[in-house]
Amino acid sequence: MIIGDTIKHTAATFPEKIAIHCDGADLSYQDFQQLILTIQQNVLFKLENPIKKRIAMHVQNDATFLATFLALTGIGAIAIPLDPKWSDLEVDHILNDCKPDLIIRNDIREFSATYPTAYLEDLIKHSHITVNIPVVGEDSLFYIGYTSGTTGKPKGYLRTHNSWYESFNGSNQVFNLSASEVISSPGPLVHSHFLYAAIHALHIGATLHITKKFQARMVYEQLCTSNITTLYLVPTMFQALTEQFEELQQTLSLNRVISAGAKWQPHLKKRAATIMPNADVFEFYGASELSFVSVLDPEANEVNPESVGRPFPGVEVSIKKGDQTEALPNEIGRLYVRSPHLFSGYLNQPEATKEVFYNGWATVGDIGYVDEEGFITLVGRDKNKLITGGLNVYPEEVEQVLSSLDEIHEVIVIGLPDDYWGEKLVAILSWRTSKQLTEEQLKQHCKTHLATYKCPRQFIGVPSFPYTSSGKIARRLVMEQFQQRETQRM
Repeated sequence: MIIGDTIKHTAATFPEKIAIHCDGADLSYQDFQQLILTIQQNVLFKLENPIKKRIAMHVQNDATFLATFLALTGIGAIAIPLDPKWSDLEVDHILNDCKPDLIIRNDIREFSATYPTAYLEDLIKHSHITVNIPVVGEDSLFYIGYTSGTTGKPKGYLRTHNSWYESFNGSNQVFNLSASEVISSPGPLVHSHFLYAAIHALHIGATLHITKKFQARMVYEQLCTSNITTLYLVPTMFQALTEQFEELQQTLSLNRVISAGAKWQPHLKKRAATIMPNADVFEFYGASELSFVSVLDPEANEVNPESVGRPFPGVEVSIKKGDQTEALPNEIGRLYVRSPHLFSGYLNQPEATKEVFYNGWATVGDIGYVDEEGFITLVGRDKNKLITGGLNVYPEEVEQVLSSLDEIHEVIVIGLPDDYWGEKLVAILSWRTSKQLTEEQLKQHCKTHLATYKCPRQFIGVPSFPYTSSGKIARRLVMEQFQQRETQRM
């Protein structure tokens, strides 16, 4: 079976059941499946043979996004969601990297890169043309997502139907999900965590709640007044929801919360017990390339809250030392994963793909250890990857943008602990000349070239940097100095 097959069954068996609720509007499974079929027929009429065709999506965050995604993947095409938060330069880079056969859009934003375009409003119009839908194999590629690479440029990661289908089975087992659930996935669907949550909810025949834009007050009120049982989020979102609780003083009747992107700080876990006393909190660790790796469930949290839990069903974990031999329990090394959930490689980057795979195992460079009871603990992240608000940011990309300014001599971007963002981005810089730019000018320059979440929230000038023996800025030393300063300030 492929992604979306079970939706046809639900539409035929329970046609009036609500598939998607978005900002006050309901869509039944029957109508949702018809919308998928309509888009498929119109796309097939345009492309004739859609197998392996790359189709980019610049579509708003509502039911039409999911219908478009499932329509494309159901006819053998490869869906490539584009993030509206990306700058024009980022979008152009990605389009030129994936070279889509078609761009589906429902906005007026112009791209410098020119590719065939179809407007969603035309694709959702009822089609009297009937075109045979091709047979799609479960090992076919269906999705290219983009995540920042260690070079600072976004990398496309390739996914097959089967890699997600296997994850669905594991999710049902770990989270005990069924068709009776009402599941909220209130984040951006271009983010793989929320896209996976939405597609999985529809896969099991549950009712899905989404919103065009995450607004903490609106989401909290919806959680209070609806019968939502399961909430997907990242820690930053929960932090925003706690602020709504302080004002509304109304607890939530959720059964479970499924979180990704970063570990929860202890104070958030305490707040969760007050705000949603009946909810089990599941924190899972994974990556776009690896999918689920481990889950910290409520029982595991009682035993080893500092860990990221035990391996997800079907996942094998190996900690390897520098010589690729197996590490002993509690011995630190690089974390490798073997599972049916792995990605198929990076688009157009064979060398980067080789760095991930080793003898059937895959790694994204995270460093950690496994104890005698099988709990996985991460002690660091390879290279310098930062996580802010549940989103990955590589500082090299931000540094490159800031370094393009003539006034800046040298710059590094670090992450400092932050209760809300997990890590806040801070740019440490030295000036080339006596002429210094204002913080507002620096922020505006970043916003022109980067997605908002990649822009530093603080800029600090220094007269000079410490260096390593090879002449590079001693990044770790600088980070430790500023983390210590931040701790003393707090």
